[in-house]
Order: sequence, then C-alpha cells, then structure tokens
Amino acid sequence: MTASGNWLSDVMFWVDGVASGAAGGGAAAGGGGALGGSGGGAPSGSQGFSLTREEAERALEEFRAIYNDLVVVEREAGSLIRLTPPAEDPASVRLNEAFAGGSSGLGAFGYGHKHIAREIAYFRELVGRLEKALGYVAEADESAGHHVGKAGGLEDGGDRGALE
Repeated sequence: MTASGNWLSDVMFWVDGVASGAAGGGAAAGGGGALGGSGGGAPSGSQGFSLTREEAERALEEFRAIYNDLVVVEREAGSLIRLTPPAEDPASVRLNEAFAGGSSGLGAFGYGHKHIAREIAYFRELVGRLEKALGYVAEADESAGHHVGKAGGLEDGGDRGALE
C-alpha cells in the first residue's frame, strides 16, 4: 500500500489485455492470475481485474453513479455536523456534541461524514483507474492538446512549442 493507505495502489485493471498503468496502450503479456471478468490476459501472479471493454464500461458507469450519489450524500451529511443545540441547557448541548461533534470530538455525524469522504476518495480512484484502463484519460489529454493548439491558431500537425 502507499503511504496514503490506498488499498487500490497494488491493484491493476486489464481491459482487453491492456493494463491500466500501461503507457501507450501496449498489451499485457501472459494470461490468467487475474480476478474478475472474462476478458484480456493479465500477467500471471498479478493482483487485479481482467475485464472485456464492455464489462469495464458497464462497471465505470456504475462506479460513476455511485460516486455522484456519494457526493450528494456527503453534502447532506456536512449539514448534519453544523447542527446547533435547540437550547443552551447542558443536556441539549451534550446531546448535540454526541451527534454533531464539539469539544468532545467529531460526534456520530462527524464520523459518518468522514467515512463518506473516504468512500468518495475510493470511488474517485476506482473511476480514475478504469478510465485509464479504457484509454479515456489519454484520449482526453490528446483532445485537450488539440484544442489548445487550435485556440492558439495552429493547424493540425503544427509545432506547438510551449503549448505542449
């Protein structure tokens, strides 16, 4: 695992035999040893998931939907940690601190909010890995470079100099 504790750091995705970390989209060698779908060949002994392009695109769509749902839930959970007691009597203050947090710590809602934030980070990483495995990240970078060149008045294939 990485210093950040991301358990996905050791996990690769292979989509039709291309690893998520492969620069230039070269095919991964070998076969078997991967968990998950039925596509592509992962190097033997590697940790990861081997998927067909269709399986990966379906999973990516589901993971993006979960990520978007979690972002909404996190926003709503954030409002819970900003609750104030209805009165300044000791019982109301202590109950509010137990729920929303305060001098005694995060409170139940604070821990829930923190957990949702970690789930969001997990799904952000998962979506990023699948996008990379599907080649969406490289395609987006190339497209952005093309648009920057056009905005600078350069024709296709021209020298972009400092624009790259």
